[in-house]
Amino acid sequence: MRSEAYKLSGFTVVVSALGFLLRWLQDMRLQSEAGLPINALISWLVCLVVLAAAVVLAVFMFRYRQYAAPVTATEALAGHTPVYGVIRMLPALALAAAGAARIIRPPADAVFPMMQRICGGATLLGAFGAGTVAMNIGKAGQDAARRTGISMMIVFAVVWLITGYREAAGDPVVWRFVVEIVAECAVLMAFYYTAGFFFDVPHPLRAVFACDLGAMLCIMSAIDPTGLAQSLTFAGVAAQLLIWAFVISENFRTKPIVPVRPGETGPGRE
Repeated sequence: MRSEAYKLSGFTVVVSALGFLLRWLQDMRLQSEAGLPINALISWLVCLVVLAAAVVLAVFMFRYRQYAAPVTATEALAGHTPVYGVIRMLPALALAAAGAARIIRPPADAVFPMMQRICGGATLLGAFGAGTVAMNIGKAGQDAARRTGISMMIVFAVVWLITGYREAAGDPVVWRFVVEIVAECAVLMAFYYTAGFFFDVPHPLRAVFACDLGAMLCIMSAIDPTGLAQSLTFAGVAAQLLIWAFVISENFRTKPIVPVRPGETGPGRE
């Protein structure tokens, strides 16, 4: 399934780059005074790209139904490359840097600086959780540590979403924040479905879909002029979701063929 994992991840990265470019062009067309989009076509293209990507990802998931999906965290998130041990720690480092930057220096235009610092603390908590999950994913008897780590990441995602919505609530220009809010919602859903592997209620296809969609939206949102800490957070979360989506899809396996003895009823026989 590694070839399928490369196809899925490659599609996500390409569409993310296209979305990033469209968001950059859209930001350039916001008037400095009125703050209204000059060219509405860009906004419609952003919506179209997101919807089309979601449909294509859903088609990928429909195809994956023919494969046997991993059902435990160790099976789902096990990497098969020598550099995986290093790569899986990079999102935690990025989130730690983002959390520290948000605490030390909240965005200059922040409406609620204290809330930004609280979000920075939650980001550090999420970084610690991501590191805990990464370091214990292949170890036996570490279920409690893995569950604690993913729970920390969910808490971070909730606080991040609340902070983002609270900051954007007073902005009359929807396009300045709507993609970010949708991205943060998608991240929360991706963490939730990935957590199913840790709590014995796996949803493999939903987890891969949410991770790829969340990563795409995070990359698209990283262009928004909301400060270094926010951009680092989006980058770290996008990297985490891309890694998870790749390794989960890589660990799908072809379903074994069950032989049907003569005289028995089986698929295609009556």
